[in-house]
Amino acid sequence: MRAASSRGLGVRLVLAFSLIAMLCALAIAYYVTQARQQVGADYTALVTDVVRAQQDPAAMRLTLDSLIDRPDRIHLEQLNDLLWRIPRRIEGIRLQLRRSELAPASYDELLDELAQVESRLPALEAAIDAAAEEGLDARGGEAILALGLDIEEGLAWAYSELNELLHRASAEQRQLMERLALAVAVLLLLLLVAIAAVMRMLFHLHRQRETMRLQSRTDDLTSLGNRRWLREAAGEAFERRRRHGSPLSLMLLDLDHFKRINDAYGHPIGDAVLVAFARILERQVRRVDRVARMGGEEFAILMPDSDLAGAEALAERILRATRAMPLPGPAAEHRLTVSIGVVEAEEERSFDRLYSRADQLLYRAKADGRDRAVAGHAAPSPAGGGVAVHQDAGVAQHACDGESRR
Repeated sequence: MRAASSRGLGVRLVLAFSLIAMLCALAIAYYVTQARQQVGADYTALVTDVVRAQQDPAAMRLTLDSLIDRPDRIHLEQLNDLLWRIPRRIEGIRLQLRRSELAPASYDELLDELAQVESRLPALEAAIDAAAEEGLDARGGEAILALGLDIEEGLAWAYSELNELLHRASAEQRQLMERLALAVAVLLLLLLVAIAAVMRMLFHLHRQRETMRLQSRTDDLTSLGNRRWLREAAGEAFERRRRHGSPLSLMLLDLDHFKRINDAYGHPIGDAVLVAFARILERQVRRVDRVARMGGEEFAILMPDSDLAGAEALAERILRATRAMPLPGPAAEHRLTVSIGVVEAEEERSFDRLYSRADQLLYRAKADGRDRAVAGHAAPSPAGGGVAVHQDAGVAQHACDGESRR
Protein backbone atom coordinates (compact mmCIF):
# COMPACT_ATOMS: atom_id res chain seq x y z
CA MET A 1 0.00 0.00 0.00
CA ARG A 2 2.78 2.38 0.96
CA ALA A 3 4.73 1.57 -2.23
CA ALA A 4 1.65 2.14 -4.38
CA SER A 5 0.92 5.45 -2.66
CA SER A 6 4.54 6.60 -3.03
CA ARG A 7 4.63 5.52 -6.67
CA GLY A 8 1.40 7.39 -7.34
CA LEU A 9 2.72 10.56 -5.75
CA GLY A 10 6.05 10.13 -7.54
CA VAL A 11 4.31 9.82 -10.91
CA ARG A 12 2.20 12.92 -10.21
CA LEU A 13 5.27 14.92 -9.17
CA VAL A 14 7.22 13.80 -12.26
CA LEU A 15 4.31 14.76 -14.51
CA ALA A 16 3.98 18.14 -12.80
CA PHE A 17 7.72 18.77 -13.10
CA SER A 18 7.69 17.72 -16.77
CA LEU A 19 4.81 20.11 -17.44
CA ILE A 20 6.62 22.98 -15.66
CA ALA A 21 9.85 22.19 -17.54
CA MET A 22 7.99 22.18 -20.86
CA LEU A 23 6.33 25.51 -20.05
CA CYS A 24 9.73 26.98 -19.10
CA ALA A 25 11.24 25.72 -22.36
CA LEU A 26 8.37 27.25 -24.34
CA ALA A 27 8.81 30.52 -22.42
CA ILE A 28 12.53 30.61 -23.22
CA ALA A 29 11.90 29.81 -26.89
CA TYR A 30 9.21 32.50 -27.10
CA TYR A 31 11.41 35.05 -25.34
CA VAL A 32 14.40 34.37 -27.58
CA THR A 33 12.25 34.51 -30.72
CA GLN A 34 10.55 37.72 -29.71
CA ALA A 35 13.83 39.25 -28.57
CA ARG A 36 15.48 38.51 -31.91
CA GLN A 37 12.52 39.92 -33.80
CA GLN A 38 12.46 43.01 -31.62
CA VAL A 39 16.19 43.56 -32.02
CA GLY A 40 15.87 43.23 -35.78
CA ALA A 41 12.83 45.52 -35.87
CA ASP A 42 14.65 48.23 -33.91
CA TYR A 43 17.09 48.95 -36.75
CA THR A 44 15.54 47.41 -39.86
CA ALA A 45 13.65 50.54 -40.93
CA LEU A 46 16.59 52.83 -40.19
CA VAL A 47 19.12 50.64 -41.98
CA THR A 48 16.75 50.37 -44.94
CA ASP A 49 16.49 54.17 -45.20
CA VAL A 50 20.26 54.55 -44.96
CA VAL A 51 20.82 51.93 -47.67
CA ARG A 52 18.36 53.73 -49.92
CA ALA A 53 19.99 57.08 -49.14
CA GLN A 54 23.39 55.65 -50.11
CA GLN A 55 22.09 55.40 -53.66
CA ASP A 56 21.80 59.19 -53.86
CA PRO A 57 25.55 60.02 -53.93
CA ALA A 58 26.13 57.22 -56.44
CA ALA A 59 23.33 58.56 -58.63
CA MET A 60 24.74 62.08 -58.31
CA ARG A 61 28.22 60.95 -59.36
CA LEU A 62 26.79 59.12 -62.37
CA THR A 63 24.64 62.10 -63.38
CA LEU A 64 27.53 64.55 -63.03
CA ASP A 65 29.80 62.35 -65.15
CA SER A 66 27.11 62.07 -67.80
CA LEU A 67 26.53 65.85 -67.71
CA ILE A 68 30.25 66.61 -68.23
CA ASP A 69 30.69 64.05 -70.99
CA ARG A 70 27.55 65.01 -72.87
CA PRO A 71 25.75 68.11 -71.63
CA ASP A 72 22.01 67.54 -71.86
CA ARG A 73 18.96 69.13 -70.32
CA ILE A 74 17.76 65.75 -69.04
CA HIS A 75 20.84 65.50 -66.81
CA LEU A 76 19.98 68.84 -65.25
CA GLU A 77 16.47 67.53 -64.52
CA GLN A 78 17.94 64.44 -62.91
CA LEU A 79 20.13 66.63 -60.69
CA ASN A 80 17.10 68.71 -59.73
CA ASP A 81 15.25 65.54 -58.80
CA LEU A 82 18.16 64.45 -56.57
CA LEU A 83 18.29 67.90 -54.95
CA TRP A 84 14.60 67.56 -54.09
CA ARG A 85 14.98 64.01 -52.71
CA ILE A 86 18.21 64.41 -50.69
CA PRO A 87 16.87 66.83 -47.99
CA ARG A 88 13.84 64.62 -47.39
CA ARG A 89 15.99 61.54 -46.90
CA ILE A 90 18.24 63.44 -44.51
CA GLU A 91 15.26 64.65 -42.47
CA GLY A 92 13.78 61.14 -42.28
CA ILE A 93 17.07 59.69 -41.09
CA ARG A 94 17.51 62.50 -38.57
CA LEU A 95 14.07 61.82 -37.04
CA GLN A 96 14.65 58.05 -36.79
CA LEU A 97 18.06 58.53 -35.19
CA ARG A 98 16.57 60.74 -32.51
CA ARG A 99 13.84 58.16 -31.83
CA SER A 100 16.33 55.31 -31.60
CA GLU A 101 18.14 54.13 -28.49
CA LEU A 102 21.51 55.19 -29.91
CA ALA A 103 23.46 57.66 -27.85
CA PRO A 104 23.33 61.11 -29.54
CA ALA A 105 27.10 61.43 -29.17
CA SER A 106 27.55 58.49 -31.55
CA TYR A 107 25.79 60.18 -34.48
CA ASP A 108 25.95 63.96 -33.83
CA GLU A 109 29.04 64.33 -36.04
CA LEU A 110 27.28 62.53 -38.89
CA LEU A 111 24.21 64.73 -38.57
CA ASP A 112 26.47 67.79 -38.64
CA GLU A 113 27.99 66.53 -41.88
CA LEU A 114 24.54 66.00 -43.38
CA ALA A 115 23.54 69.49 -42.24
CA GLN A 116 26.56 70.92 -44.07
CA VAL A 117 25.54 68.96 -47.16
CA GLU A 118 22.05 70.48 -46.91
CA SER A 119 23.58 73.95 -46.69
CA ARG A 120 25.38 73.40 -50.03
CA LEU A 121 22.30 72.23 -51.88
CA PRO A 122 20.89 75.74 -52.60
CA ALA A 123 24.14 76.77 -54.35
CA LEU A 124 24.07 73.69 -56.57
CA GLU A 125 20.39 74.26 -57.27
CA ALA A 126 21.10 77.89 -58.31
CA ALA A 127 23.93 76.76 -60.61
CA ILE A 128 21.65 74.20 -62.25
CA ASP A 129 18.88 76.82 -62.75
CA ALA A 130 21.38 79.22 -64.35
CA ALA A 131 22.64 76.50 -66.68
CA ALA A 132 19.09 75.63 -67.65
CA GLU A 133 18.28 79.27 -68.53
CA GLU A 134 21.56 80.40 -70.12
CA GLY A 135 22.93 77.14 -71.37
CA LEU A 136 25.67 74.99 -69.97
CA ASP A 137 29.10 76.38 -70.78
CA ALA A 138 32.48 75.13 -69.59
CA ARG A 139 32.60 77.46 -66.62
CA GLY A 140 29.06 76.56 -65.52
CA GLY A 141 29.80 72.87 -65.94
CA GLU A 142 32.90 73.13 -63.75
CA ALA A 143 30.91 74.95 -61.05
CA ILE A 144 28.15 72.33 -61.09
CA LEU A 145 30.72 69.52 -61.03
CA ALA A 146 32.64 71.01 -58.09
CA LEU A 147 29.53 71.60 -56.01
CA GLY A 148 28.08 68.20 -56.91
CA LEU A 149 31.26 66.30 -56.05
CA ASP A 150 31.51 68.11 -52.73
CA ILE A 151 27.92 67.14 -51.88
CA GLU A 152 28.43 63.59 -53.13
CA GLU A 153 31.53 63.10 -50.96
CA GLY A 154 29.76 64.45 -47.87
CA LEU A 155 26.72 62.22 -48.40
CA ALA A 156 28.80 59.14 -49.20
CA TRP A 157 30.97 59.54 -46.08
CA ALA A 158 28.07 60.32 -43.74
CA TYR A 159 25.89 57.46 -45.00
CA SER A 160 28.77 54.99 -44.96
CA GLU A 161 29.66 55.88 -41.37
CA LEU A 162 26.02 55.81 -40.38
CA ASN A 163 25.52 52.39 -41.94
CA GLU A 164 28.54 51.02 -40.05
CA LEU A 165 27.27 52.60 -36.81
CA LEU A 166 23.84 50.99 -37.20
CA HIS A 167 25.28 47.56 -37.95
CA ARG A 168 27.60 47.79 -34.97
CA ALA A 169 24.79 48.92 -32.68
CA SER A 170 22.52 46.16 -33.98
CA ALA A 171 25.22 43.56 -33.34
CA GLU A 172 25.83 44.89 -29.84
CA GLN A 173 22.13 44.89 -29.04
CA ARG A 174 21.78 41.38 -30.40
CA GLN A 175 24.63 40.23 -28.18
CA LEU A 176 23.00 41.96 -25.24
CA MET A 177 19.68 40.28 -25.94
CA GLU A 178 21.39 36.91 -26.29
CA ARG A 179 23.06 37.45 -22.91
CA LEU A 180 19.70 38.41 -21.45
CA ALA A 181 18.14 35.33 -23.01
CA LEU A 182 20.92 33.22 -21.50
CA ALA A 183 20.34 34.88 -18.13
CA VAL A 184 16.60 34.16 -18.38
CA ALA A 185 17.35 30.55 -19.31
CA VAL A 186 19.70 30.21 -16.33
CA LEU A 187 17.10 31.74 -14.01
CA LEU A 188 14.43 29.38 -15.32
CA LEU A 189 16.85 26.48 -14.93
CA LEU A 190 17.50 27.51 -11.34
CA LEU A 191 13.75 27.76 -10.87
CA LEU A 192 13.35 24.23 -12.21
CA VAL A 193 16.08 23.03 -9.87
CA ALA A 194 14.32 24.71 -6.96
CA ILE A 195 10.99 23.21 -8.00
CA ALA A 196 12.61 19.79 -8.35
CA ALA A 197 14.13 20.17 -4.88
CA VAL A 198 10.75 21.14 -3.42
CA MET A 199 9.05 18.23 -5.16
CA ARG A 200 11.76 15.85 -3.94
CA MET A 201 11.27 17.18 -0.42
CA LEU A 202 7.50 16.75 -0.74
CA PHE A 203 8.01 13.20 -1.97
CA HIS A 204 10.28 12.36 0.96
CA LEU A 205 7.90 14.03 3.40
CA HIS A 206 5.06 12.01 1.92
CA ARG A 207 7.05 8.80 2.26
CA GLN A 208 7.99 9.64 5.83
CA ARG A 209 4.37 10.45 6.61
CA GLU A 210 3.23 7.20 5.01
CA THR A 211 5.94 5.31 6.90
CA MET A 212 4.87 6.84 10.20
CA ARG A 213 1.21 6.21 9.42
CA LEU A 214 1.89 2.59 8.53
CA GLN A 215 4.13 2.11 11.54
CA SER A 216 1.30 3.30 13.74
CA ARG A 217 -1.01 0.76 12.08
CA THR A 218 1.39 -2.12 11.40
CA ASP A 219 2.83 -4.81 13.65
CA ASP A 220 6.63 -4.53 13.48
CA LEU A 221 7.32 -8.25 13.89
CA THR A 222 4.85 -9.84 11.46
CA SER A 223 4.13 -6.85 9.15
CA LEU A 224 0.42 -7.50 9.67
CA GLY A 225 -1.96 -4.77 10.65
CA ASN A 226 -2.27 -4.02 14.34
CA ARG A 227 -5.31 -3.45 16.56
CA ARG A 228 -5.69 0.17 15.44
CA TRP A 229 -5.58 -0.80 11.77
CA LEU A 230 -8.16 -3.54 12.27
CA ARG A 231 -10.44 -1.15 14.12
CA GLU A 232 -10.31 1.27 11.18
CA ALA A 233 -10.98 -1.56 8.71
CA ALA A 234 -13.87 -2.70 10.86
CA GLY A 235 -15.40 0.77 10.80
CA GLU A 236 -15.40 0.68 6.98
CA ALA A 237 -16.80 -2.87 6.99
CA PHE A 238 -19.64 -1.95 9.36
CA GLU A 239 -20.50 1.02 7.12
CA ARG A 240 -20.58 -1.24 4.07
CA ARG A 241 -22.79 -3.71 5.97
CA ARG A 242 -25.15 -0.89 6.95
CA ARG A 243 -25.48 0.30 3.35
CA HIS A 244 -25.65 -2.99 1.50
CA GLY A 245 -26.73 -5.49 4.14
CA SER A 246 -23.72 -7.69 3.40
CA PRO A 247 -22.58 -10.18 6.06
CA LEU A 248 -19.55 -9.55 8.25
CA SER A 249 -17.66 -12.06 10.37
CA LEU A 250 -14.79 -11.87 12.84
CA MET A 251 -12.33 -14.55 13.90
CA LEU A 252 -10.03 -14.39 16.91
CA LEU A 253 -7.10 -16.82 17.08
CA ASP A 254 -4.76 -17.58 19.97
CA LEU A 255 -1.79 -19.95 19.72
CA ASP A 256 -1.97 -22.76 22.27
CA HIS A 257 0.74 -22.99 24.92
CA PHE A 258 2.88 -20.44 23.14
CA LYS A 259 4.56 -19.50 26.43
CA ARG A 260 6.09 -22.98 26.53
CA ILE A 261 7.84 -22.33 23.21
CA ASN A 262 9.25 -19.03 24.44
CA ASP A 263 10.40 -20.58 27.71
CA ALA A 264 11.89 -23.69 26.10
CA TYR A 265 13.56 -22.22 23.00
CA GLY A 266 13.84 -18.51 23.66
CA HIS A 267 12.11 -15.43 22.33
CA PRO A 268 13.89 -15.39 18.91
CA ILE A 269 12.40 -18.81 18.12
CA GLY A 270 9.07 -17.63 19.48
CA ASP A 271 9.19 -14.59 17.19
CA ALA A 272 10.00 -16.83 14.22
CA VAL A 273 6.97 -18.97 15.05
CA LEU A 274 4.73 -15.90 15.15
CA VAL A 275 6.03 -14.72 11.77
CA ALA A 276 5.51 -18.19 10.23
CA PHE A 277 1.97 -18.35 11.61
CA ALA A 278 1.23 -14.88 10.21
CA ARG A 279 2.30 -16.08 6.74
CA ILE A 280 -0.02 -19.09 7.07
CA LEU A 281 -2.94 -16.79 7.82
CA GLU A 282 -2.13 -14.59 4.82
CA ARG A 283 -2.07 -17.64 2.55
CA GLN A 284 -5.42 -18.94 3.81
CA VAL A 285 -7.53 -15.78 3.66
CA ARG A 286 -9.15 -14.04 0.73
CA ARG A 287 -7.85 -10.79 -0.68
CA VAL A 288 -10.68 -8.82 0.94
CA ASP A 289 -10.08 -10.30 4.40
CA ARG A 290 -8.10 -8.29 6.95
CA VAL A 291 -5.52 -10.11 9.09
CA ALA A 292 -4.11 -8.40 12.19
CA ARG A 293 -1.97 -9.24 15.17
CA MET A 294 -3.79 -8.04 18.26
CA GLY A 295 -0.86 -8.53 20.59
CA GLY A 296 1.29 -11.38 21.92
CA GLU A 297 0.15 -14.65 20.30
CA GLU A 298 -3.38 -13.39 19.58
CA PHE A 299 -4.47 -12.69 15.98
CA ALA A 300 -7.73 -11.61 14.34
CA ILE A 301 -9.29 -11.93 10.89
CA LEU A 302 -12.05 -9.56 9.76
CA MET A 303 -14.07 -11.10 6.93
CA PRO A 304 -16.30 -8.72 4.93
CA ASP A 305 -18.99 -10.36 2.77
CA SER A 306 -18.58 -13.62 4.66
CA ASP A 307 -21.28 -15.34 6.71
CA LEU A 308 -20.70 -17.69 9.63
CA ALA A 309 -20.51 -20.80 7.44
CA GLY A 310 -17.77 -19.29 5.30
CA ALA A 311 -15.88 -18.16 8.39
CA GLU A 312 -16.11 -21.69 9.86
CA ALA A 313 -14.69 -23.17 6.66
CA LEU A 314 -11.73 -20.77 6.86
CA ALA A 315 -11.22 -21.70 10.52
CA GLU A 316 -11.03 -25.38 9.57
CA ARG A 317 -8.36 -24.69 6.95
CA ILE A 318 -6.34 -22.64 9.45
CA LEU A 319 -6.55 -25.40 12.07
CA ARG A 320 -5.18 -27.96 9.60
CA ALA A 321 -2.46 -25.65 8.27
CA THR A 322 -1.35 -24.77 11.81
CA ARG A 323 -1.01 -28.42 12.84
CA ALA A 324 1.06 -29.08 9.69
CA MET A 325 3.26 -26.02 10.13
CA PRO A 326 6.93 -26.95 10.73
CA LEU A 327 8.54 -25.00 13.54
CA PRO A 328 11.97 -23.42 13.08
CA GLY A 329 15.30 -24.68 14.44
CA PRO A 330 15.33 -26.57 17.72
CA ALA A 331 11.54 -26.34 18.01
CA ALA A 332 11.04 -28.55 14.96
CA GLU A 333 9.78 -31.46 17.08
CA HIS A 334 7.14 -29.30 18.75
CA ARG A 335 3.61 -29.26 17.30
CA LEU A 336 1.72 -25.97 17.15
CA THR A 337 -2.05 -25.66 17.56
CA VAL A 338 -4.43 -22.73 17.71
CA SER A 339 -7.77 -21.98 19.37
CA ILE A 340 -10.32 -19.96 17.41
CA GLY A 341 -13.50 -18.05 18.19
CA VAL A 342 -15.75 -17.16 15.23
CA VAL A 343 -18.78 -14.85 15.14
CA GLU A 344 -20.96 -13.18 12.55
CA ALA A 345 -22.15 -9.62 13.13
CA GLU A 346 -25.82 -9.45 14.06
CA GLU A 347 -27.14 -6.42 15.90
CA GLU A 348 -23.69 -4.99 16.65
CA ARG A 349 -22.85 -1.59 15.32
CA SER A 350 -19.35 -1.38 16.75
CA PHE A 351 -16.19 -3.42 16.56
CA ASP A 352 -15.85 -3.63 20.34
CA ARG A 353 -19.10 -5.55 20.79
CA LEU A 354 -18.31 -7.92 17.95
CA TYR A 355 -14.85 -8.44 19.37
CA SER A 356 -16.29 -9.16 22.81
CA ARG A 357 -18.50 -11.94 21.41
CA ALA A 358 -15.60 -13.48 19.49
CA ASP A 359 -13.41 -13.29 22.58
CA GLN A 360 -16.02 -15.19 24.60
CA LEU A 361 -16.03 -17.97 22.00
CA LEU A 362 -12.25 -18.03 21.94
CA TYR A 363 -12.31 -18.43 25.73
CA ARG A 364 -14.72 -21.32 25.30
CA ALA A 365 -12.42 -22.98 22.73
CA LYS A 366 -9.55 -22.75 25.22
CA ALA A 367 -11.75 -24.14 28.01
CA ASP A 368 -12.95 -27.04 25.87
CA GLY A 369 -9.43 -28.31 25.25
CA ARG A 370 -7.82 -25.99 22.64
CA ASP A 371 -6.95 -26.89 19.01
CA ARG A 372 -10.48 -26.18 17.93
CA ALA A 373 -12.82 -23.52 16.57
CA VAL A 374 -16.00 -22.50 18.36
CA ALA A 375 -18.51 -20.53 16.33
CA GLY A 376 -21.96 -19.23 17.07
CA HIS A 377 -23.57 -16.83 19.53
CA ALA A 378 -22.03 -16.00 22.88
CA ALA A 379 -23.82 -14.26 25.70
CA PRO A 380 -23.45 -14.03 29.47
CA SER A 381 -24.82 -17.12 31.20
CA PRO A 382 -27.91 -16.71 33.38
CA ALA A 383 -25.82 -17.47 36.45
CA GLY A 384 -23.48 -14.69 35.52
CA GLY A 385 -20.40 -16.78 36.10
CA GLY A 386 -19.40 -17.91 32.66
CA VAL A 387 -20.17 -18.02 28.97
CA ALA A 388 -23.06 -19.71 27.25
CA VAL A 389 -22.21 -20.86 23.71
CA HIS A 390 -24.88 -21.68 21.14
CA GLN A 391 -23.09 -23.46 18.31
CA ASP A 392 -24.44 -23.73 14.81
CA ALA A 393 -24.59 -27.12 13.15
CA GLY A 394 -21.30 -28.25 11.71
CA VAL A 395 -19.08 -26.31 14.06
CA ALA A 396 -15.73 -28.09 14.30
CA GLN A 397 -14.56 -29.35 17.66
CA HIS A 398 -11.28 -31.23 17.69
CA ALA A 399 -10.10 -33.43 20.54
CA CYS A 400 -6.59 -33.18 21.91
CA ASP A 401 -4.05 -35.42 20.21
CA GLY A 402 -2.50 -36.70 23.38
CA GLU A 403 -1.08 -33.34 24.52
CA SER A 404 -2.02 -32.25 27.98
CA ARG A 405 -4.07 -29.01 28.03
CA ARG A 406 -5.16 -26.85 30.84
